[in-house]
Amino acid sequence: MKFLAINILIGFLSLLLASESSGFIKKLNGKVSVLRDSKVIELKIGDKVFEKDIVKTQNKSSIGIIFNDNTLVSLGPNTDFIIEEYIFKPAENKQSFISRLSKGTLTCLTGLMSKLNPEAMKIKAKTASIGIRGTHFAISVD
Repeated sequence: MKFLAINILIGFLSLLLASESSGFIKKLNGKVSVLRDSKVIELKIGDKVFEKDIVKTQNKSSIGIIFNDNTLVSLGPNTDFIIEEYIFKPAENKQSFISRLSKGTLTCLTGLMSKLNPEAMKIKAKTASIGIRGTHFAISVD
């Protein structure tokens, strides 16, 4: 019985750690959804975003996401943005923010991650990959 209780506790803690969010929705205009675990979920202000999420904005829609390191990413209309990897554990010296913009527009104001580890933040596009060193920038992909 004790063994079963320990296994259940370990399983529950594993689920909690696996579902650690990468950030949250600060602003939202129009219709924005996320594809997560093969499910489409309509987003609202305050919702969390996670590693592996695919955020999709519709026509005349936009979204502002604040990540755990205070990086602000804003997506314009008709945008597909994939959070491929997000790790922010400064106490363990582990930082990684790899994302992909497959179409649309993105503006970004980098946060603490790019200051702690300038190599940690990357945004990929169809024909380019950008290494971020701490700044404010915009990207557009057709």
